Amino acid sequence: MKNRIIAFLSVLFAVFTAGAVISMLYITFTTSQLQEIITLHNVEILRQDLIIKIQNVEQDLLTVHTELGSRLDKIVSNVTDLDKSINHCTQCHHSPLMTQKLRDVRGLIDRFETSLSYYITASADEERIRSLKTESYNIGTELLNMTSEMALIANQRLQERTQKAIDDVRRAQRILIVTLFISFLIALWIATRLTRNIISPVRELIGVSRKIAAGNLGCTTGYSDTTEFGELAASINDMSISLKESNEKVVQHMNKLTGLYRVTLPFHSVSNIGDIVREVSRGVAELVGVEQCGLLLFDERGEYLEHAFPAHGMDEAEARSIRVPGGAMRKLYAASNRRPMIVNSPGEDGLPAGLLGVQATHVRTLLLGWVSLKGDLAGVIRLANKTEGEFHEESSRLLGIISNNVSVAIENIKLYEDLRAQMKELRETQEQLVQAAKLAAIGELASNVAHEINNPLTSIMGYAELIKEEGNIENIMKDIEVIEKESMRARDIVQQLLEFARRRPLEIRAVDLNGLLREVVTLIGVQLKDASIRIHEHYSELPVIMGDPNQIKQVFLNVLNNSVHAMVEAGRQRQKEITIRTSNNDRTALVEISDTGHGIPNEVLPKIFEPFFTTKREKGTGLGLSITYKIIQSHKGKIDVESQEGRGTKFTISLPIYMPENANVPVQYLA
Repeated sequence: MKNRIIAFLSVLFAVFTAGAVISMLYITFTTSQLQEIITLHNVEILRQDLIIKIQNVEQDLLTVHTELGSRLDKIVSNVTDLDKSINHCTQCHHSPLMTQKLRDVRGLIDRFETSLSYYITASADEERIRSLKTESYNIGTELLNMTSEMALIANQRLQERTQKAIDDVRRAQRILIVTLFISFLIALWIATRLTRNIISPVRELIGVSRKIAAGNLGCTTGYSDTTEFGELAASINDMSISLKESNEKVVQHMNKLTGLYRVTLPFHSVSNIGDIVREVSRGVAELVGVEQCGLLLFDERGEYLEHAFPAHGMDEAEARSIRVPGGAMRKLYAASNRRPMIVNSPGEDGLPAGLLGVQATHVRTLLLGWVSLKGDLAGVIRLANKTEGEFHEESSRLLGIISNNVSVAIENIKLYEDLRAQMKELRETQEQLVQAAKLAAIGELASNVAHEINNPLTSIMGYAELIKEEGNIENIMKDIEVIEKESMRARDIVQQLLEFARRRPLEIRAVDLNGLLREVVTLIGVQLKDASIRIHEHYSELPVIMGDPNQIKQVFLNVLNNSVHAMVEAGRQRQKEITIRTSNNDRTALVEISDTGHGIPNEVLPKIFEPFFTTKREKGTGLGLSITYKIIQSHKGKIDVESQEGRGTKFTISLPIYMPENANVPVQYLA
C-alpha cells in the first residue's frame, strides 16, 4: 500500500509539475514578447519623435519669409534633432523591410540636410533660394510620408505582437486551469481509489476481528493482496488459527484436568485397598485412553507384584497371570528415577518376565506408574495399548499425578487402619474408665447415702432401746415422736435422691413468675422472721412464661433456703437482707436473688451445682442446688452465680419468654 500511495502521489505530482512547467514556459516566452513589445513601443516613440521633428522643420520652412530670418536658428536646431532621432532609430533591431526603409529615410534625411544646408547658405537670387526652399520642403514631405508609412507598418506589427502576447497569456491561463483541473480530477481519483483500497480491507479485517472477539476462533478472511493490508490479513488469519489451536489445547487440558480431578477425588475418600483398585481400573483407563488398566500390589510376603482384580480390559484369569518379581520391579523403579516409564516397544526392552501377561503378543505399548510409600515401591499402575498412537510425555505426566494420589490414598488407608485400631483400643480403655468411674460414683453415692441415713437410723435405734427401758408412757411417747421425726428425715433424704436420679415429664402451663416468688416468700416467712432477715422485693411487669410451676417454685425455694442458711451462719454482727428483683431482656425473663451472707469461697464456687457437694456438714444433702440446676436446664434456661467472700452472693435465673398466642400450646420437657 505504501508503494501504491507513492505511485499515485508521484503521478499527481508529475501532472501538476508538467502543467506548471508548461505554464512557466508560456509565461517566460510571453514575458520576453512583452519586453519586445515595450521595446517596439519605445521605437515607435522614437519614430513619432522623428515625425514630429520633420513636421517642425517643414513648419519652420513654411513660416520663414526671408532667407536669414529669426527662425533660421530653430530650423538648424530641429535638423540637428532630426539627425539624432534617425540615428536612434537605426540603432534598434528591425525587420529587413523596416531596416531598408530606415536606410531610405536615412538617405532622404541626408538629402534633406544637404538641401537645407544649401538653402541656409544660399546667397544667390531670390528665385534660387525659393527653389532650394521648395526642394527642401518636398524632400521633407517625402521624408514625412515615408516616416508615416514606417510608423503605420510598425504600429500594425506592434498590434500583431501585442495580440500574440495576449493570446499567449490566455493560452498559459488555459493550460494552468486545465492542469489544475486535471490535477484535481487525478487527486480525486487517487483519493477515491486509495480510500477504496484502504476502507475495503479495513472493513474486512474489522469483520474478522469482531467474529474472533465473539468467540469464533479460527475464522479467517479471504482478502489478499501484496500490500501491507494483505500482510495484516495474513497475520490475523494466522493469529485466529493460532488462537483456535491454543483454545483447543486449553479445552483439552481443562478436560484432562477435570478428568484428573474426577479420577483422583475418590482416592481421598476410600477406606480400603479394594476401592482404590476399582477406582484406578475404572477412571484412569478413560482419562488416558488405553485398552488395559490396573494396579499391581505386593503379595503378603512382599516378594511379587500381582495384578489386582477388577482390571479394565482384562478378565480375572488374564489379570492374575501378570505376576512380577518385586526385586526386578524395584530395579526398574530405580532406573526410571521414580518417574513414569514409557515402553512403546515392549518386546524389545527386556522387561521382567510376567509383566506382559499370558497374552504378551497383544501388548503393543506400555506405561508404568510407580506407587511409593516413603520412597519405597509399594505398587505399580499398569497401562497397556494406547487407543490412539503411542504413549507420550503428557500421558506420563497424568499418570505421575495419579500415582502420587494413589500413594497418598494407600498411605491414608494404612493410617486410617492404624487410627481405627488405636480408636478401638482407646474405646476399650474409655469403657474401662467409665466403668471405674461408675463404680466410684456408686461407691461415693452409697457412702453419702449411708452417711446421711446413718444419723437418723442411729437416733431411731437409740430411742427404740430407750422405749424398751422406759416404763413411763409419757416418756415412751416422746421417744416415739423422735423416732417418727428421724424416720421422716430419712424418708426425705431418700425422696431427694430419687428426685435427682429419675426423669419425669414436666407439667407445662402458663406461669406468673412474680406470683410464684410471692408464694415462696410467704412459705419461708417464719424462717425469715426467726432469723431476723429483711427481704426486699422489686417486681417489674413480666410476660407470661411456659413451665412447670411446682418445679420452678422448688428452684426459688432452694435458692432462698441457701440464702437464709448463709444469713444464719453470718452471725448477728452482719445486716441480714435478701433482695429479689425481676426484669426482662428481649425474650428472656430474669430473676435475681441476692443476699448479704458470708459469700462462697472461690475454690468452692465451681462445685456448688455438683451432686452431694455441701458446706452444711451434717445438715445438708448436697442435692438442692443440683436439682435446681437440672430444673432450670430442663426449662431451657440458665442459672448463674456471683459471689464475693464476706460480701454476699447473687443468683441470676434466666427463663425463656413465650408469646401469649403460644401460651396454651403444650410443651413437653424432661426433668
